[in-house]
Amino acid sequence: MPNPIGLFLARKRFRPTLWPTLGLALLVAATVGLGNWQRHRVAEKEALRKQYELTAHQPPLELTAASTDVAALRFRPVRASGEFDARRQVLIDNKIYAGRPGFDVVTPLKLAGAERYVLVDRGWAAQGAHRSELPQAPPPAGEVRVEGRINLPPAHYLELRMDAGAGPVRQNLDIDRIAAATGVALLPFVIEQSGDAGDSLVRDWPPPDFGIDQHRAYMVQWYSLAGLGIVLWLALNWRARESRIVGARALPARDGSSSSGSSPRPPGSRRRLLLVALVAVSPIVASYVTYYGFAPSKRVNYGELLDTRPAPAIAGQYPDGKPFALEELRGKWVLLVVTGPDCGDACRRALYATRVARKIQGGAQDRIVRAWLQPATAPPPPAELLAGHPGLVAARAAPLELTRLPIDAGSTAGILLLDPRGNLVLRYGDDPDVERLAKDLERLLRVSQIG
Repeated sequence: MPNPIGLFLARKRFRPTLWPTLGLALLVAATVGLGNWQRHRVAEKEALRKQYELTAHQPPLELTAASTDVAALRFRPVRASGEFDARRQVLIDNKIYAGRPGFDVVTPLKLAGAERYVLVDRGWAAQGAHRSELPQAPPPAGEVRVEGRINLPPAHYLELRMDAGAGPVRQNLDIDRIAAATGVALLPFVIEQSGDAGDSLVRDWPPPDFGIDQHRAYMVQWYSLAGLGIVLWLALNWRARESRIVGARALPARDGSSSSGSSPRPPGSRRRLLLVALVAVSPIVASYVTYYGFAPSKRVNYGELLDTRPAPAIAGQYPDGKPFALEELRGKWVLLVVTGPDCGDACRRALYATRVARKIQGGAQDRIVRAWLQPATAPPPPAELLAGHPGLVAARAAPLELTRLPIDAGSTAGILLLDPRGNLVLRYGDDPDVERLAKDLERLLRVSQIG
């Protein structure tokens, strides 16, 4: 019985070519490198989880101003004595508990006998009916003793702009930025307070999610891509042996069969197949390299973030004389264009930008309503202008009313973004970058649970 391997070797020979081999080497080097990096991340996360399991049940450590070793102290139960600084208390926005929006209440604690402070996350407080109704959670006065767990703030998820430090609300818990804004020396970690302090704050700290399974899955993915590349390279580089032609006859192969009937694969077919394989994996490689190698250190949105407060209760009239109230638009995100009496170039640019930015949201555009406010002295909007902006809510109000809106002084037109509860969120000029405006909307719609 013929040996299958011998027959295969009689008809085929392994003949790799230069450029596909170099391409494979680069592909394998990149994917194995990424797989190794994910393997190291798994090891780091497992070590962190082991540290959490070892320290979570240890007796509390007495915290002092000299306690600055974050790696050794993370997850460690601690006790700290000192006085809360209520004037520098901050509220960390967009914290969800049991499906309800709210804030984490973070208060600096001045350590007893020292000039250093530590931030204490005292717990979660629900948001009021309006975002302007901030929770009242004053810390206890006088010297207190706090127990809790040391942790690091989570990485920034979404930041509309750099927190200016005015007002108590913050988008992210950034220790360095809070230290710069308050002018006090802070320890490089946070105490997540435990126990019942009789202040109605919720202190339900879930175990950390170390993401070990996710990193392990990525590791397997990269190693699999490297293995796939090697298999394709091996498969594509076995070529049919060439027949030597004598006159019109082909010399028989070693097994006695004639090779004249064999048709070699067309030149370049292996290269095309290898190119297809490279094209298939290159987006994955590029996305990882871009995300982890060139990711910005901060995620700052395009629009200017306004102080959290309800929009003024603007009242006016529709073009047909019926009464209009800005509060009628609550329940949806509102792109509000405010212009002068004449809709010149700036006005038309602002209207166009809001129309396109809303359209870019696709199926989510129904969560957004566009509105246009002019002074009461303005003439009726041109019919051709309204026809080009279907669904636009056009109204007029007294000029004094419009001055209550935070439009840049000296601008002939401006754009405001209001959330579904009627609060001011972002401000834009009369000629915004449409794509960046649309990106702001996309992010807010993605993370918002209202509207």
